[in-house]
Amino acid sequence: MIASVLRRRALLAGGLGLAGAALLARPARAAWGSFPADLADLALPPDRSPRRLLELNVYGGLCPWDTFYCAPSWGLADHRYLHAFGDAELAARLDACGVPAELARPFAEDTAGELIHLGPWTAPLWSRPDILARTRVLVLRHDQFPHATAVPLALTGARLGDPTLAGSGAAVERFFRERDGGTRPRAAVVHPGDLSRFDNVQSALAVGLHPGAARPLELPLSRLPDLLDLLARPATATHGPAHDAAVAGYTRRLGARLRRPDGAPLRATELGIYAAIDAGRRDAAALAELLPPSLLGVALGDACGEQSLSIPGLGARVATHLLTRPDPARYALWVDAGLRPTLDGGHDTHRDHLLSAATNYTHTFQTLADQINRPDEHDPNKLDLADTLIAITSEFGRSPDREDDRNGLGHWPGAHVAVLIGGPIDAPAVVGAIDRDSAQAIDHASPAELRMALLLALGIYPFDLGGFTPDAVRGASDPRSALLRLRTELLGVPL
Repeated sequence: MIASVLRRRALLAGGLGLAGAALLARPARAAWGSFPADLADLALPPDRSPRRLLELNVYGGLCPWDTFYCAPSWGLADHRYLHAFGDAELAARLDACGVPAELARPFAEDTAGELIHLGPWTAPLWSRPDILARTRVLVLRHDQFPHATAVPLALTGARLGDPTLAGSGAAVERFFRERDGGTRPRAAVVHPGDLSRFDNVQSALAVGLHPGAARPLELPLSRLPDLLDLLARPATATHGPAHDAAVAGYTRRLGARLRRPDGAPLRATELGIYAAIDAGRRDAAALAELLPPSLLGVALGDACGEQSLSIPGLGARVATHLLTRPDPARYALWVDAGLRPTLDGGHDTHRDHLLSAATNYTHTFQTLADQINRPDEHDPNKLDLADTLIAITSEFGRSPDREDDRNGLGHWPGAHVAVLIGGPIDAPAVVGAIDRDSAQAIDHASPAELRMALLLALGIYPFDLGGFTPDAVRGASDPRSALLRLRTELLGVPL
């Protein structure tokens, strides 16, 4: 019965995630994710701790060679990396996109001493020295080639089948809800819409071993008008209180049956999830206030001479609004599929990489930059790097060689990047290194380490029950050594 209710209310429930504070309250101890007293010295200091985190997930695969890990001399002679499609084709795309005369912008040395540049499709960021001065590129590596397994690993740090698999939003929602109370969502997942076309992106909504009420707010952009209609509760508008009372009575009766002989409640995961959904349904009016209709317009976007409705613009605007409104969320995941999604989906460039990457990357990065206040700008509806950490992530990179005659690049999990901007980051850096010959990362972090570092940045102890374990951190033997690597190497915050 409960499962069928969950299915019928999938959209409304996904858009809510508004369980009452009581569902997560644990008055007998500190909030989940609080630092143990003997490890508190490894938490970030207040002046390096962001108040909020915006994650931009580039769905489909972010190519490092023409974005954040560009070595212009690599591949010149053998048509690899930035030069995989020949210099004439590259020059034509540079001209169409209005990229400045320089092919790439020098950035920082990697840990092997190679000077890494920012590739041509990051050009929208070149005019923002305030952003580049607080950008840290992390080299990552894993072994999953299919989107269906790489996406969950990238978004959660866990492999499919792991019972602890949970999106970062679940940890953020749980920690801040338990610590601060209230019913407003603390974490949100903003995605284009039909998740059947996005390989396991819904793993970002997974709660793993966290309570069902820790599920982050889900906002499918293509269905927001439907969601707002549902929030008015039209089916029960004339008898709302009576309906709520009846549902509460039925729920209490079911809960009374799910008890041990001694009266203690049984572990009933589905009932807990349903209770969270029902609490959200009753608080629907509060969610409606989070999404003013003026937020939902879709403007025309253009990049490299191409125009289309800018779903990236809408996604960025919704995510930024959630992070900057009164009583804001602490984490928003913006899943981006590009201005003109490829035939393979999002940024998945198995064909016509130059055409798609030039258009989609430049538009997305310009859209991101537009959400960030300049040093002399103080727009309360934009993000400030002083108190906001921005993470650019993806499930993997793209191959250094042309894949086939479709002029595309293949999946490449052996060397890809994540990018951290603002918050605790105070200097340009490239952390890790990629071998020029094999295009494999030779010094790298893992997806799990990245997830732990993001939690650490927000003041959340990543090794609490149901979270990660210290042995998932390279070279760590205990929580202290694990936190030390996450803090000093990934986030660049010294003790």
